[in-house]
Amino acid sequence: MTNDGEAKGGPVSCPGCGTGDNVPVAAVQRGKDRIRLAPAPNKTGDGCANFIEGTVIAGLVACAGAYYADDRDWPWLLPAGIVGALLVMVGTIAVIRSEGKDKRRVEAGADRAAEAAAGARYCAPCDGVFYPSGGPWQGVAAPERFRHHVWTAGGYGDQLDEKEKAAAGEGETS
Repeated sequence: MTNDGEAKGGPVSCPGCGTGDNVPVAAVQRGKDRIRLAPAPNKTGDGCANFIEGTVIAGLVACAGAYYADDRDWPWLLPAGIVGALLVMVGTIAVIRSEGKDKRRVEAGADRAAEAAAGARYCAPCDGVFYPSGGPWQGVAAPERFRHHVWTAGGYGDQLDEKEKAAAGEGETS
């Protein structure tokens, strides 16, 4: 996607530092910056790893109950271990369901988030994001503000941490 400046044949100047050393947000490839500018939370898991982990922990709880019931001659530890294992499995299922719900919400809001991020550019010297067309704010803003804008538009802004929510309210960086 090109923006107004690139369509006319010239580079896009950053309103913060005035250089043309900026790229579309979607083209950012560096590790930390790519994560900070992500259009959505990383919700790619299918729950299989969580299920295996929960099953192993539940098995250990049940085995510990059985072992110590026999070793210490405390027969009440066997049912306690079984109940503990069942509680671990219920918790595991709750976590898997919650993650599945979050993943579906991210997938449903992907188009809205992409639309909110369209046209945004990342300026490495300023370490900020701006919209050449003016967009939702004037000037250069912190990547956290951009992320808050995009995630909120996608419908999953509640998954931002408190630091990002606070940074989004600070306004422009330049």
